[in-house]
Amino acid sequence: MKKFLSLILAMLMVAGLSACGEKTAEQPPAEGQPAQDISADPAYAEKVTLAIDVLPSSYDPASNTFPIINRMVYDELINYNKVTKELEPALATAWEWVGENCDVLHLDLREGVVFQNGNPFTAEDVEFTLARSANANIAGYYDHCEIINDYSLDVHLSAGNSDFPYILTNTLYAGVVDKESCEADPDYGTAIGTGPWAYDLDNTIDGDTYVFVRNDNYWGEKPVTKQLILRYIKESSSRLIALQNKEVAAFMTVGETDVAVVQGDSRLTYCSGAGIGPAKMYYIGFNMKNGKAADNLYLRQAIACAMNNAEIIAAYGDPGAVESDGAFWGYDTPFRAGAGDFQEDLTFNIEHAKELLEKAKEVSGGDIPTLKLLSNYSKTVNSTMCLAVQAQCKAIGIDIEIIESDSAGVLAMTKYAEPGDYDMIQYNVPLESWPSAADRMFVQGSNNNRAILDDDYVTNLLMKAAASSDESVRKENYVAVQTYIHDQAVYIPVYYGSRDGAQLAETEGIIWANDGYPESTYVRVPA
Repeated sequence: MKKFLSLILAMLMVAGLSACGEKTAEQPPAEGQPAQDISADPAYAEKVTLAIDVLPSSYDPASNTFPIINRMVYDELINYNKVTKELEPALATAWEWVGENCDVLHLDLREGVVFQNGNPFTAEDVEFTLARSANANIAGYYDHCEIINDYSLDVHLSAGNSDFPYILTNTLYAGVVDKESCEADPDYGTAIGTGPWAYDLDNTIDGDTYVFVRNDNYWGEKPVTKQLILRYIKESSSRLIALQNKEVAAFMTVGETDVAVVQGDSRLTYCSGAGIGPAKMYYIGFNMKNGKAADNLYLRQAIACAMNNAEIIAAYGDPGAVESDGAFWGYDTPFRAGAGDFQEDLTFNIEHAKELLEKAKEVSGGDIPTLKLLSNYSKTVNSTMCLAVQAQCKAIGIDIEIIESDSAGVLAMTKYAEPGDYDMIQYNVPLESWPSAADRMFVQGSNNNRAILDDDYVTNLLMKAAASSDESVRKENYVAVQTYIHDQAVYIPVYYGSRDGAQLAETEGIIWANDGYPESTYVRVPA
């Protein structure tokens, strides 16, 4: 690994020396991009450290569930601007549907782009990236690519999906990797992207510190910072102390009791992502594959009616949280179902919950056994919600055992669930503002399908909605999906959370987003 990484760093250093020396050795700017002096800016520090509260799960963008790093190291084909909510060129400079069925997407690619190891970016890398993706958002639709030339190709889908350009904006689904590197080094070849930052894995300590060096050969705007370090600090109070001591320039997620401290310190700035990017939905889901409630609708509905969403929000103390209206859908996503669309009233009602529980006992043939609730317990927001749900279920006579895990453990358990592993799951998901963003929660094979739902009725509705450009058809099918998920109590949406962070007053360049993953690519701190 060290030989591989040393080679990458050496290439980046050579690129930097060339940029500062003879102009003939510089990588020419990509089309539409101005030339940029990438020598160190003496006005800003060369190294910046940020504190994170979530651990990366992989060096592969297709399986790393930590978007901050994906956005730093890799580029998407199309960029989704969280502020304007518009699509913008990235590695693809133009795109258009071929025909009217939304099943062939033509892409024109940016020329002159190179990977962090110096390999040129071409259409073959796009084909390789899409073909290897196991994520249901890609794999559920991708069929093959027809390469026209190095910088032009047609992406053929197995079924129409009018939102596919939006799917290509997510580096988790479609962060472009170097085909040659991946084939030469299956273990670490995926660590090579075209983004503005490159992994420095020789100096990275898994589970603690993640180090990145600036990609001086980047095609777009280059950071002024030369080295970026992400340091894992689990507790909010410890992150705050590190910020106050200027050990870090910013940190994710301010604890409830720390908000007032941050706001009262003139050296610090409290940052909210409200209104920028998708709000995270916090929810309870049921293991529909082999959980104890999978075949007991009354039990799932009883738990839904036992849950007091307002009480759960108050327990954690999220000041910007918005209580769910029952629809398992993005906060500002079109085609949202209304209360009048639901056939079942599953709002908080203790008496109704108890009535449903009695029916559940009849179905099970006796008392309800203890249910196992799985959660990424390393985060306070999750543990707080689990304890609240446990108490609320206890109030109607259902015992809950909390299974404490981390993000990697949750992913493994939901992917390879065996009977008895878990019955319920507490988790969250940022649902973007395009309708098919919710597909990943329902489609078989998706890592986000924490309920392990495999339902042909839902799948067919989603496919009909995605294949149509007629808004009335899309609305009819998406509302039907939401109604079914609500009435069957597959997922119980609780609230949309607001995410925050804190930074030194002088820290610049971070875009604090509502999904909890601030855009940190261009962070800078005055020297």
